[in-house]
Amino acid sequence: MKLIKFFITNLLVFNALFSYSQQFWKLTNEFWGGPKTGIALVDDSVLLVSTTTGIMKSTDEGKNFESMLTASSVHTVFVTSFGHIFAGGTGKIYVSEDLGLSWDSVMLNTSFPIKQIIENDYHTLFAITGINNDGDGVFCSEDEGKTWESRNNGIGKLKACENIVADKNGRLYLTIADAYSTNEGGLFISETYGLSWQKINLKIDSLIGPVKVIVPTGLSISPNDSLYLSFYGVAYNILVQLNICKSLADVTLENSWQRMHVDKNENWWLNKPLNNIHFSQKGDWYSSFTQLANNGATYFSDSNGKNWSRIIHGLGSSEDGWRFTQHFVEKSTGRIFMIQFLDERIYTTDKSMITGINVPEEKAQKISIFPNPVRAGENFTIQAFNKDLPLEVNCYDLTGKLIFKQEASGTEHQLIAPPKPGLYFIVVQYQNKTIKQKLLIL
Repeated sequence: MKLIKFFITNLLVFNALFSYSQQFWKLTNEFWGGPKTGIALVDDSVLLVSTTTGIMKSTDEGKNFESMLTASSVHTVFVTSFGHIFAGGTGKIYVSEDLGLSWDSVMLNTSFPIKQIIENDYHTLFAITGINNDGDGVFCSEDEGKTWESRNNGIGKLKACENIVADKNGRLYLTIADAYSTNEGGLFISETYGLSWQKINLKIDSLIGPVKVIVPTGLSISPNDSLYLSFYGVAYNILVQLNICKSLADVTLENSWQRMHVDKNENWWLNKPLNNIHFSQKGDWYSSFTQLANNGATYFSDSNGKNWSRIIHGLGSSEDGWRFTQHFVEKSTGRIFMIQFLDERIYTTDKSMITGINVPEEKAQKISIFPNPVRAGENFTIQAFNKDLPLEVNCYDLTGKLIFKQEASGTEHQLIAPPKPGLYFIVVQYQNKTIKQKLLIL
């Protein structure tokens, strides 16, 4: 009887785990274009994927893709708060201000790959460089990517950047690789928009002396304002593999960092160092562990990082059999899209879909703009609600500049399109409510 009960219990556990894994990663319909390097969303509706040969886009959640940019060595893709698209090349950045209809490129004073681009809350852009433990550090643009300057004061000799993040107060956090354990790499902070950097010493209880970071793997800021750092390193000539965290308010203090356990290794200092963490709207955490396919995987937590599940169902690998860093984007519905660096596939999951949310009243109302796209200087029509309401119609460009404002009433309003091609936002205000919709000018 005990043997039967044991068998049934294990069968139920197996079925639960099998069912759990079955509902995770699925493939999109198309994933041509070669090995993938980055992923981004434009206005929650256009999915962008960078590859080693360019950028492609999908407007139907991955069912179909089309090429936006053909270029060699595209290492990442990023979308600013104004909808501008940036693609990191080798020594240059490609820029589009019209959803990929046209592209410019800007040269940076480097011959290294642009591996990550971010924007702070003040619309300042930062790009980092690095490959094989070498690089030219951090670059900054304060004019929407038109010009870039080096911002490496305080970093030191090593400039092989791995990750950069910005918090809501404008502080920057940066990791730098240190292959020879010289203690010149590791974690840096800037409270001056990158004009100067300060190295952060890592103190961890139970480890003697400061911890030297050799290979940083992950750097993330959680919704509760904690900084998560993962790395391979050395402490008193002992190899360590750690995931640690600290409140943003305490990062510069000498108190100990907290440890986050990903697996149950009896040697707590030899944990699996995760890559960047994606914190979903639903509260789930997504990350990955870089290794050969038999060890590398997605790691998922629905307990704020207290417990992690290893997900391999549906996962492929790179051509040489590795599972590298996974990059995630999330739609407003909670649907997650993911690419695995140098894997050719594009993955998606509904695991963190949001349900039971009350839709705001202004979201329930509809406006229609036609034709859209419209040619510059030609007439277009806004069709509003079924009832006659006084409206204020505003048109903004991607920098937030007001192009025109017009009072209207009724259900249809004819306007003249702006004279310059590009992407604009039509903002309709009525009864203290606001509706925003895109308008593309050709």
